[in-house]
Amino acid sequence: MAERACTDCKRIVEDSDECPVCKSNVLSNSWSGLVVVYDADSQIAEEVGVQTPGQYAIRVK
Repeated sequence: MAERACTDCKRIVEDSDECPVCKSNVLSNSWSGLVVVYDADSQIAEEVGVQTPGQYAIRVK
């Protein structure tokens, strides 16, 4: 299964039909850019608006 991005929180989701972060089931195959967050307290996580470590898309259509 291809990687898809949640249209609500932009989390990259593999092998699932539901986002593990926000529990949304609206996932898109059309996304670009990638941010990997290891520390949810980092400045990058704050700028992107992420509160859970993981892989996130920069843009989701």
